[in-house]
Formats: sequence, structure tokens, C-alpha cells
Amino acid sequence: MKSIVAIRKCQDYEPSRLRPALEKAISESCDYKSLIKPGDTVLMKPNLLRSSNPEQAIVTHPMFVEMAGEILRDCGARLSITDSPPLGNLQRVLVKSGYGDLLRRLDIKPVPLLQKKMIEFGDNRIYKRLELASEAFDFDRMINLAKLKTHCQMTLSLAVKNLFGLVIGTDKASWHLRAGKVQDNFAHVLLQIYETVRPDISIIDGILGMQGNGPNSGEPRKVGIIGASTDAIALDSVIGHLVGFPPDSVRTCVLGNDLGLGNADAHNIEVVGDDLSGFPLTDFEPPKSMSLAWNLSYWNPVSRFMENHIITKPRIDSDLCIKCGVCMRHCPPQAISDSSGKMVINRKACISCFCCHELCASDAISIKQPFMGRLLSRISR
Repeated sequence: MKSIVAIRKCQDYEPSRLRPALEKAISESCDYKSLIKPGDTVLMKPNLLRSSNPEQAIVTHPMFVEMAGEILRDCGARLSITDSPPLGNLQRVLVKSGYGDLLRRLDIKPVPLLQKKMIEFGDNRIYKRLELASEAFDFDRMINLAKLKTHCQMTLSLAVKNLFGLVIGTDKASWHLRAGKVQDNFAHVLLQIYETVRPDISIIDGILGMQGNGPNSGEPRKVGIIGASTDAIALDSVIGHLVGFPPDSVRTCVLGNDLGLGNADAHNIEVVGDDLSGFPLTDFEPPKSMSLAWNLSYWNPVSRFMENHIITKPRIDSDLCIKCGVCMRHCPPQAISDSSGKMVINRKACISCFCCHELCASDAISIKQPFMGRLLSRISR
């Protein structure tokens, strides 16, 4: 059975244009009015990485969430919102990211993620158990409101990746550490979360996306699209194609298709909605870490050469660093230390998870790719 992915064009967040485009996308992807019944409790899960101005394209735009909330409220839903930001509590991030007014207007209840629920998996999964926020399972429906962003570890942060926010706080770092340098291992973590929670509808805010070294320090880029589907893997696959990324570069799509969790094969996806002339984009900038090195990192005989000449690593600009210590405290392998008043990365211990880059609010951590890595990246695309 084909998965339906609806794509609608929308150039800005003006409510008079955004609401009809968003409503069309949702209605074309599923019969949402039958899905959401009066009195249903609905949990909205936007991307709330950290407190930021919506124009930085770090968080799902508050107007996007407000229009989605209006559509759900018109179905009679009782609305709540959640995420587990790595830094700062949920309420503070919501207010500082421009969500305060919409929460009051639509009577949306913030739900902090505090309690853990152990999820068991069978022998056919890489990870036999994982802990997710138990609060996420207390609702009739979940609506996944992701942001179109690049991601230095996973290439793109879309609908499946957005659900990593249901892992509570510092547990995120432990999963980065367990997955290590093998990109597919972390993709399996994300897919097991997706398999468990299965949001009823996934919607991607691609009006203003992020290119380059996302998901925190990339460049805002106007893309002008909204995507919706009940199949997050199919949705991610289509969005990845529209921004011009190779099909195998978003590993959650490839592996999710292989596991039968969704469709990533274009033959099994029906794309509906607006005419998509002008797509796929040819100049959407990928993260510098998007290289062949990810897929070769398990070749032990050449691992040392790759560490020095291929694999992308974060670097700290001491002039921009404010020495807040956030990167050091949240580094999964504890590869960052304070050396004579300067934050220093131990390259041998670094697993290239880019958590430090993702969490740095002063843009002091950049992504540097060695020459050989840049060369292989060009060859492999």
C-alpha cells in the first residue's frame, strides 16, 4: 500500500496564507477530521532545541504551531505541547522562542517530560530496551511538528529525528555515546523510538528551513514548503529529495524502509498537493559532516587514517567561547576539558556526535572537515 505525502507551497508565516496551506496539506495526507474526535487529548511535539528567535530556524515556528493548533482545536481537541530541550526547562524555552501568546490564546498546556517508561524490544532489534518519557503515552493522539533542518550527525533533522525529543534530558547524551561513530546505530535508536510512539500525523515546517551546519548553527534558508503524512519515513524521504539530498544520505529512511516501518521507495509513495516545479533544489547546503567517512568508520584497518584525514570533527574558537562549560558538561564521551581557561577537545575521544556544536549558544564551535574528507564527500554525492 502506498504512503501518501502531501506537499503544499507557502512562502511565509502570514496566518491568512499559512492556515489554508497547512489545512490542505493535512487533509490531503489523511482524514484528520475522523481521526481527531471532540474531546480527544492531543499532544503536539514541535522541535524546541533551545531558546531562540524563530527567524533563526532552530525551532518549529510558533505561528506554524499556532495554525496547526487552531486546526486541531476546531476538531474539538484538547491541546498539550511537549519537548525535552537539552538546555533549559520547557516553559522557559517556549516563552523565549515566541510561544507564550499562542499557548494562552489556544489554551495549550505545556507538559514537561519528567518520568521514564522502559520499552522492551525483541531480539530482532539492535537495542533491546530504551527509556522514553512516560508522559508521551498519556494522550489519545500525537501530532509531530518537525522543522526542516540539516543535522551534522544525521544529515537532516526531520520528522523521525524530531521524536528524539521524547528521550529525557541527559539520557540523550548516553544514547549518542552508545551509538558511537556509526551513523546507522544512531539511526536505529531513532527508528525504535518512532516504532514505539508512531505519531498519528507528522507535519514538517519547511517554510523557513536551515541549511549548512544544523541543527543549531546553520544558515536560515527560505524553502517555502509544508509536508504532511501519517508515514514519517515517507515524509522524510520526500523532503530529503526536494532539498536535493541523495536517497541513501538519510539513514533513518533507508533503514526504516528495510525494517518495514514506512516507505522510502519512491514507487511506494504518492505525492499529492501543489505543483513542485523548481524542486528538487540544487543549492541547498548540506552539513560539512555529510561525507563518505560515516559509512566507512567501521573499517578498523584504516580507522586511524580516517580519524586524522577524513572524519569531520568539531573545533572550538577560543575567541568566541564564553567558557560557560555547557559543551564540557554535555559531551557524551567526556572529550572536552578546561585546559588553562580554554575549552579543548580530545580528538581521539571525540565520537563526532556534534552535541557540543548543537548546544553552543555563542556559535563558538564550528565544523571542520579535513581536505581528504571534503574530496571524498564530493566524489560520494
